Amino acid sequence: MVLVVGISACGPAKFVEPLKKFENAIAIDVGGPMVTIPDVASMPIPFSSITYGHGWSDKLTLHGSWYTTAAIFGVAQIGAGATYGVWKSKRQKHGISAMLGFNTAFDVYEKNFKFWPQLDAHYYFKYNYKGEQQEDLLTKNGRKRSNLLYVGVGTWYELEGVKAHGEKQQDIVVPMLNIGHDLNWKKWTLKTEVKLIAPFSSNENIVLDYVSLTGDKGSTGVYLGLIRKF
Repeated sequence: MVLVVGISACGPAKFVEPLKKFENAIAIDVGGPMVTIPDVASMPIPFSSITYGHGWSDKLTLHGSWYTTAAIFGVAQIGAGATYGVWKSKRQKHGISAMLGFNTAFDVYEKNFKFWPQLDAHYYFKYNYKGEQQEDLLTKNGRKRSNLLYVGVGTWYELEGVKAHGEKQQDIVVPMLNIGHDLNWKKWTLKTEVKLIAPFSSNENIVLDYVSLTGDKGSTGVYLGLIRKF
């Protein structure tokens, strides 16, 4: 079912603000949709991924991800994309970016292959922002520099018109809404994000007991990430 796959496979936003030209970054993320474990608690599934990003230019960042938890269960899942800085305010405190990418998954046991295109857009706002010369002084010795708040919308696309049991595919587009925060130091970033995944699709009568802010629709994802720039 596309809802199960879409909820389980997605991760946090990648490089909402593009990297600088020739800048590189490694990101480690953990988290996933909230589920209820009977007689235990409600908690996010601890999916994990490793992402590498490269600033092709000041506006364009290319990135690729390897989903490490999926690999443990015999699924080779990778994702790749390009984030483009569409607009920045004059003082660069506000910005809009868009990401075009894809995710693939190959089950080595069942020999099944899936491919999902992805399109995201984000608005971000910097606070504790200083001018370039002042910021250089503030970021010496790893002290914090301007932090980032962002909100966005994302979409995954299901290309197969038929489900596993020959039923017609109804969920062609899997939408997502997210809000996040980047706590920045000179070379390190601590990322937190909350995501509403498939908020208009029913989450009843499926494999996992998903927890959602929208009740019986979709799931709420919680993510934590650490980024090292170099």
